[in-house]
Amino acid sequence: MVKLCISIILMLLATMQTAYAEVSAELNQYIVPYGESVQLTITAVGDTDGEPDIAPLKHDFDILGQSQSSNYSFINGSMNSSKTWTYGLMPKREGKLQVPAIRVGQSKTNALVLQVIAAQNQAKSSREIWLESSLSDNSVLVQAQTVLTIKLVRAVNLSQADLSEPDISNAIVQRMGDDHNYEAVVDGRRVIINERKYAIFPQQAGDLTIPAIQLDAVINNSRSMFSQGRSIRLRSEPLTLHVQAKPSAWKGGAWLPAKSLTLQEQWLDDAVPTYRVGEPFTRVIELQAEGLTAAQLPSLLEGKTIAGFKLYPDKAELDMQVKDGNILGIRREKVAMMPTRAGKLWLPEIRVAWWNTQTQTLQYAIIAGREIEVLPAIQQQGGTQGQGTAQPPVATQTKPVAPDAAPAAMPEQIQSKASPFWQWVAWVLAVLWLVTLWLWWRATRKRTTLKQQISEPNVSAKLSSVEKALQQACQRNDARKTLELLPQWGAAYFKDESIQYLAQLKGKSKALDDAIADLERYLYASSEASVWSGQNVWGVISSLHGDKTSKNKQENTLTALYPSQHEES
Repeated sequence: MVKLCISIILMLLATMQTAYAEVSAELNQYIVPYGESVQLTITAVGDTDGEPDIAPLKHDFDILGQSQSSNYSFINGSMNSSKTWTYGLMPKREGKLQVPAIRVGQSKTNALVLQVIAAQNQAKSSREIWLESSLSDNSVLVQAQTVLTIKLVRAVNLSQADLSEPDISNAIVQRMGDDHNYEAVVDGRRVIINERKYAIFPQQAGDLTIPAIQLDAVINNSRSMFSQGRSIRLRSEPLTLHVQAKPSAWKGGAWLPAKSLTLQEQWLDDAVPTYRVGEPFTRVIELQAEGLTAAQLPSLLEGKTIAGFKLYPDKAELDMQVKDGNILGIRREKVAMMPTRAGKLWLPEIRVAWWNTQTQTLQYAIIAGREIEVLPAIQQQGGTQGQGTAQPPVATQTKPVAPDAAPAAMPEQIQSKASPFWQWVAWVLAVLWLVTLWLWWRATRKRTTLKQQISEPNVSAKLSSVEKALQQACQRNDARKTLELLPQWGAAYFKDESIQYLAQLKGKSKALDDAIADLERYLYASSEASVWSGQNVWGVISSLHGDKTSKNKQENTLTALYPSQHEES
């Protein structure tokens, strides 16, 4: 009976020991700047089936992630076990934050206190990773550019890094190229800096808040290859941008606040083109603005007319580059101009008003107007000369013949002998002339066929080369390269060297027109699609080749069934 009681008591003690396992909690650091996370570690020594109740933590912290590990050891015949839970905590505010006691099964951890200070109050030398944000200009005119720079400074290795994009209302945000990575020395310590830049164009006057940028990542533990690392979250400081309204000195027109702006023209056909009635030439007007996107630049030729010319404008080409730390917007407009009359014609001035944000002054970019001499059309010159030399027809005077007069009669002997002989001579000469004419026609046809056979491989080779490059551009979904190659392909495919720009391809094929329109909408429409597939263009080109091959096969079949009389002979 006594032994039984002792056994029951020992079992109860063992149960109590299991239920009340020894648990503890600790932080990896107890003073952190706002915007950086900390790591909470909870350890339970002894057997426990419970999980930490972390619901009380959510009042002051965001839970970034968690991991769990177990440890077992056998010492002096006794089995020991422990469990460890690790949590990433992101403080929600500054000040002293309470890490409450966490219940694990029947046990509780000790409570902790975390001091969250302002980010600028902590020395950089004591931090292993942080985010910095800055603006190139804290005050700008409406729709003018300022550059937001985000720097991730770190002395540790990261994995699974995810940096948020700036979400700014009432502003256009344009990322400026790829990230820039380099090393530097900060407070005597070598660090790695990852730099990212955005061009920001505010669209409304007043104060504009640029929210904090957030980084979620895992700090790798270089001491152990089996460690999962430590989850962190960083936030940069939010910024305020002061946006000014348009200055009173601005007088109407498209508002263009830029650091610099240039306007220039080019001639695609010749360096110094010759102007002639009925012969088109291509004029290119290019507008470049530093500190503006291409979408902000106005149209220069759309809807314009010039006396004495027919204008055939092409779709404007928009491009954007990064130059000297600024966005460089480029708008390029092409127009085919055909003179309709000879003489001196006037090309009017092109003037663009813009606001210089460096000097805060109104300025103008100008292409001066000028007079050009247009020559008459070649066919008109020939027609004029023909009219000048033409003479009225002259009546032929004939001597009247007396009604009683009769032609002198030939001797009967001469008529009877000469008539059959000269008739045969005439027939022989006629036959010889027909044979000569037929031989000349055969020789001319052979020479034409030979020329075609010689020139055809060159045309085919050029078409094959252009189509290969065009196919590669379509497969890469490279819209701009496809736009550049389409006129070259059209000139080779349709055997028309006058095709030099995209507008001249329109009307060749309904399917081709639709594919070109889809390409132009993607590149230039104000509400442009985000995705374009080059398969549409290449599919149309392949179908055109299929139709042409089918037509050639049909013509060859008809020729074989019904050979011409010349070939039969």
